[in-house]
Amino acid sequence: MSTALANLRPIAITANGIFAGLGLTITFAAVPALRAAGYSPRAWQALYRRGAVIGISSILVSSAAHFTTYYLTLDKRALWCGIISFISAPYTMIFMKPTNDRLNQLADTSSKEDASQLVEKWAKLQSFRTLAGPLAFLLAVF
Repeated sequence: MSTALANLRPIAITANGIFAGLGLTITFAAVPALRAAGYSPRAWQALYRRGAVIGISSILVSSAAHFTTYYLTLDKRALWCGIISFISAPYTMIFMKPTNDRLNQLADTSSKEDASQLVEKWAKLQSFRTLAGPLAFLLAVF
């Protein structure tokens, strides 16, 4: 086994763990904090901007490591881990982006119009990523 191949799995698992932790933290800590803060669009925007960097990076790293492992070994588990790791990216662009854009508009104008409904909608959409992250992590570890 090459050194590169030996390093891919730990890299993928670490990135999956980071994404899983991010999703769980958003769902079980950040969303309740947003509710307690009165659904501030600016607070959501700060969460979004910081979380996006971590989320996108961990999705790209884990997916690349899993897909490269699959390419080198034809291990179907690596393929499934790559798919589950990557699925949050198109999901976000297709299903969450309209809500993200609207919340960013509200934050930029300091408006609280519809913020509570939009944050709750966003939280429901976030649930998919909260499930996908730990699923990819657990599949990669076990």
